[in-house]
Amino acid sequence: MAEIEQQGGPVGPVKRVGFVGRAVVVLLGLAVLAAGVLVVRRLTMKHPVCGPETPSPDSTYVAEDSLGKGEMLAGALARWRVPQARINEVYAALAETDFDFRNMRRGDEVVFAYKGLDLAGIAYRKDPVTSYNVRFDSAGTTAAKETKPVDTVRVVVRGAIKGSLWNSLIALGEKPGLIVNFAEILSYDVDFLTEVNDRDSFELLLDKLYVDSTFYRDGRVYAVHYKGKIGNYYGFFYRDPSGHWDYYNEKGQSLRKTVLRSPLQFAKVTSYFGMRYHPILRTWRQHTGIDYGAPTGTPVSAIADGTVTMAGWNGGYGNFVQVRHAGGLASCYGHLSRYGAGVKAGQTVRQGQTVGYVGMTGLATGPHLHFEVRQGGKAVNPLKVIPPRAEPVASKNMPEFNVFKASYLADLAKPAGPVVAVTDSARPAH
Repeated sequence: MAEIEQQGGPVGPVKRVGFVGRAVVVLLGLAVLAAGVLVVRRLTMKHPVCGPETPSPDSTYVAEDSLGKGEMLAGALARWRVPQARINEVYAALAETDFDFRNMRRGDEVVFAYKGLDLAGIAYRKDPVTSYNVRFDSAGTTAAKETKPVDTVRVVVRGAIKGSLWNSLIALGEKPGLIVNFAEILSYDVDFLTEVNDRDSFELLLDKLYVDSTFYRDGRVYAVHYKGKIGNYYGFFYRDPSGHWDYYNEKGQSLRKTVLRSPLQFAKVTSYFGMRYHPILRTWRQHTGIDYGAPTGTPVSAIADGTVTMAGWNGGYGNFVQVRHAGGLASCYGHLSRYGAGVKAGQTVRQGQTVGYVGMTGLATGPHLHFEVRQGGKAVNPLKVIPPRAEPVASKNMPEFNVFKASYLADLAKPAGPVVAVTDSARPAH
């Protein structure tokens, strides 16, 4: 009989096996091989590695991964077979920096740097600007924060409405956040749900931020202009010497009013204020509000500061919230799928705070928001409520405001695209 040599010496005699036995051995061997291949594929295919398939001891390469839902850095390191002792060293080194262990989020990048088959270090990136680099060498495990420079370019974005403001700016390659910002600045004068027409024009003056010549994010919006059938509207950013800032029109009047025009940013009006044929009750009756069609779960904002007087079931309104505001004004939100955090009777809410989410509770044929405004207890047309403006630019600050306004208008008159590069040190103090 033959003997099989292993580390530590022979393991004893091996008996000959028949065809079935050999088949079992082969299958077991293939299973082990397949498991090994899966491990290799996990390290080289699922997490792409930039480097040779069989690295030499002196070769260097990197592999990238990101945190999954609910995952922490330790979890990602463990998935990459980093020993627990090394993970502890990483955490101890990061603790010596300003790394925020409570602010790890899904999608944060983790980069593994290898030398041969040995892990030489990792980098943790939350965004293109800031990373935390951990290195392993003969001196031990160390971590350092790296911040890349951000280049700022002032640009003009210009276009015409085709379908909607959202679609028109998306077609220009702009990001959703900028579209929402634009709509918010002029939302007190323009209802972008009901008052937008094809071929209306718009333009914005803003900063765009770049890292390593790659777009990072949009910065401050300095001026906006919307021209259409409803009128000609401007908005200018201005920060006064005390630090208070807002957006103002050409006369220095605040574009911010004490009451929002709509509790939803982007939705379709499916039913207006007035007499209508009720789709469920099948009878003509007064519709005391406006219905906005929107997907279930869309956040609904309080139109003004106030106090919640009701948050509960209200018959055909379904889940219902009513907020009392100053001046005898009240706003109502019906058919909600659920309520905003902390929203209950007696609770104060701020303008723009989420009071609930679109749903189809009560008498509803589909997901939508029923929105009412009551003045002195009587329902009024929300589209005709004209709230007072917030404070204008102070008289003593008007000369400075006019200087900035003239500068913004001069930039808006330039062709679309970059108008000036602005370094961090050269940014306007306002």
